[in-house]
Amino acid sequence: MRVRARIDKGIEALEIQICNNELTPQVKQLVEDISAFVNEGIAVTDFRGEKIMLPTRDILRIYTENQRVMVQDAKGIYNTPEKLYELEGRLDEGQFFRISKSEIVNLKKIKRLDLNITGTIKVILSDGTEAYTSRRNVTKLKQILGIKG
Repeated sequence: MRVRARIDKGIEALEIQICNNELTPQVKQLVEDISAFVNEGIAVTDFRGEKIMLPTRDILRIYTENQRVMVQDAKGIYNTPEKLYELEGRLDEGQFFRISKSEIVNLKKIKRLDLNITGTIKVILSDGTEAYTSRRNVTKLKQILGIKG
């Protein structure tokens, strides 16, 4: 296996590429391992005031409430000192999507979508939590999820 770095002034953000002639179990595992390492977690504070590192794979959604940034997983809701835009910038864009001005959801935790609401999409997460897309993000969410129409 060859490892190399390439510097290109045209690249706007740090990018890691894994190249091979086919998608093997080794390639899949390498992608998962690197993603887990790069996106290891978010520092949060629980309701008792204890600081913990919440793995990104466990996060259902990140949202703002009363001018605070909240992070939710299946076990509870935590707060973080980071800004929503800061988190958006460092989360894996293949796993997380900003559905509105105040909310980011984990695409892997979406249980189902309700497309019946005019102009928006109701997103139901794996724990039953409901979130709503803003009108401006409906088209992009449909593209990412492969929904036609």
